[in-house]
Amino acid sequence: MNTNNPIVSSVIKNYSYTQNSFLSKYVTIPLIQEYGSSYRVLVKPGDSVQEGEKIAVSEGTAVYPTYIHSSIPGTVTDIISCTLPNGKQEFAIKIKFGGSFKYLGKNKKEDNTDSLSPSVITESLLDKGVINTFYISRPKSLGYQIRAMKKCGCIAVRMFDEDPHRITDSLVAKFYLEQIVKASKVVAKALNAGGIVLAIDQKMQNKNQLKEYETDNLKFLEMNIKRYPCGTPREMVSAFSRSNLNKNCKFSLSKQDLFIDASSMLEVYNAILLETPAISRNIHFSGNCLYSSCMLNVKVGTPVKDIVSQLGGFVKTPALIIINGELGGASAQSLDLPITKDIKSIKFVSSRRITDEQIYSCVNCGNCRNICPVKISPDLLYNTVQNVMPLSEMLRDSAVLCNSCGLCSTVCQARLPLAQTISVLKENIIQNKKEEEK
Repeated sequence: MNTNNPIVSSVIKNYSYTQNSFLSKYVTIPLIQEYGSSYRVLVKPGDSVQEGEKIAVSEGTAVYPTYIHSSIPGTVTDIISCTLPNGKQEFAIKIKFGGSFKYLGKNKKEDNTDSLSPSVITESLLDKGVINTFYISRPKSLGYQIRAMKKCGCIAVRMFDEDPHRITDSLVAKFYLEQIVKASKVVAKALNAGGIVLAIDQKMQNKNQLKEYETDNLKFLEMNIKRYPCGTPREMVSAFSRSNLNKNCKFSLSKQDLFIDASSMLEVYNAILLETPAISRNIHFSGNCLYSSCMLNVKVGTPVKDIVSQLGGFVKTPALIIINGELGGASAQSLDLPITKDIKSIKFVSSRRITDEQIYSCVNCGNCRNICPVKISPDLLYNTVQNVMPLSEMLRDSAVLCNSCGLCSTVCQARLPLAQTISVLKENIIQNKKEEEK
C-alpha cells in the first residue's frame, strides 16, 4: 500500500528540538505499563515519594522483577481506578506534586559502561522499568525480553515509525542519534549479539552523520518507507536480505532477533548511561484542534488535559483523540487519560475530519484479502468470531500470522473492525497455547 507518509515530506524538517512539558499538580500512574503484566503496590496513601522512587513491582516474576517509579516527588493521595489508552480499566497510584527533584533539571554525566557485565545491564533495565514499544499494542519489559532470549545474532533498531500517521520515532532518531547508537551497543553487549542494524528512512535528514558511527558490527539499513507496512520484522529482514549488507556484513538479520524502536532505545540510554528510571516519554502532539504540533517530554501519569493547557488550549473542539497513530492506534474517550510508557503520539481531531463510522454488512469485495501482506483472510476470521463458529486449525494458524498492520480495516468498504477483531483473537490463541503448555 502506497501512503502519503509525512515522514518522507518536509514535515519532519520543521522540528529542531523537544522540550519538557509543564508539571501537573497531580499525576495518575497506572499499575500496568506493559502487555500481559500486573503490578503490586509498594506504597500507600499518605506516603512521601521521591522522583524515581519505586512504587510498584511486577507480580509473578520474582526472579526477574520490573518496576514502576514515581515520575514526580510528592505524596501518595489515593489508589484509584483509571482508563487506559486501550479502553481498559486499571488501578492507579495518584500522587500530589511537592518537593525537590532528583533527576529533572540535573546535569547527568554518562557512566562508563565498559566494565558492565551483560547480567548487570539486564538487571538495570529491569530495575529502571524500561519497556520495549516496538510492538506498540504489546509493549514488553526489555530486560525480561533479553532474559528470555536464548539466542540473538543481531539487534535491529527501527529509526522511523511503522504507522505513517506518526512521526515520533523519526523525531527521536533525528534528535538523539548519538545516544541511540551508544544504547544499541549496550543492548548488544547484554545479548552478546554479533551485530547491530539501525533501519533508517532512506530520506533521513541527518543521514550524512551516519558514516562516523558505522563499524564492522554496526550498520545502517536504508529503507523506502513510502510503502506500508514497512516497519515490521518481516519487512526489515526482507530489506536486509535485498541490500548489500547481506553480502558484506559478518552477521545476518532474522525474525528471531531482537527488534527495538528508537524511543525504547533512548530509554535504554537514560537508564544505563544516565542511571535514570523510565519516568517520562517523548510524545508528539498534533491535529487540527491545536494551534500547532509539537514534541514534548512528558512525565508518566500526567493527565492529557493538563498538557492541552500548555499547548494553548483548543482552536476547535476535538471529536476524537487518537493515541499512537490512525492505523494501529486507539481512540481515547476522555482528556483525563494519563500518559503511560506506551504512548508515542496524541492527535486531536475535530468532527469535520471524521468520516462515516457506521458498520455495515460485509459486501464480499475481497479488498481485505488482496491487501493483506501475510495473505490471510480477515473476512473469514471476522465472520467466524462474530457468528461464534468453531475455529478451524487452518484459521487459527492464519490468525497468528497477522502482523497487526491494520490495512484490512483501512480498505474495508463495510467499515468492519477486522484488524481489531483479529488482534483480540490472536491474543486469545497465544494465551490458550501458553496455558496448554504449562
